[in-house]
Amino acid sequence: MIRIVPAFLLALALFVWADQRASSHTAPAQIVKARQDVMESLWPSYYRPISATVRTDQPDLTLVATNAAKANDALKKFAALFPPGTGRDAVPTTRAKPEIWSDRADFDAALTALADASKALADDAKAGNVEKVKADWTNLAKACGGCHGGPVKSGGKFRFEKE
Repeated sequence: MIRIVPAFLLALALFVWADQRASSHTAPAQIVKARQDVMESLWPSYYRPISATVRTDQPDLTLVATNAAKANDALKKFAALFPPGTGRDAVPTTRAKPEIWSDRADFDAALTALADASKALADDAKAGNVEKVKADWTNLAKACGGCHGGPVKSGGKFRFEKE
């Protein structure tokens, strides 16, 4: 009995260790799906409501601050979803271009510019500065173009056109 307990504990420890190792290696298709989910949520969940209110005479600055901050949080998660091995060679359905990895500094700079624009929008909305918020919204739209050319189907420097 004394020998069985250590052998059981060793087997249990090995099973737990193997399970943790397996779960730490996320499949490329899962990573691509996660980044697509983040990108597809930015406009309808955060930016569309901002766009609607910023075009009015009295924008809802609380809505702008909240949504811009949430978008910024999503962008921070998004940045980590481009590890090597998650391009079209591994997942043919991704729209991520190889330039994301070959021109990584440019991609990171474009993503940082978008996150910074979203943060500035949130900060200026919290401060109650309507004119700055309207200017920030224009800057944020330009920052979106740093990776892709426009609407959902468009391509761009870092994204293939939707087929």
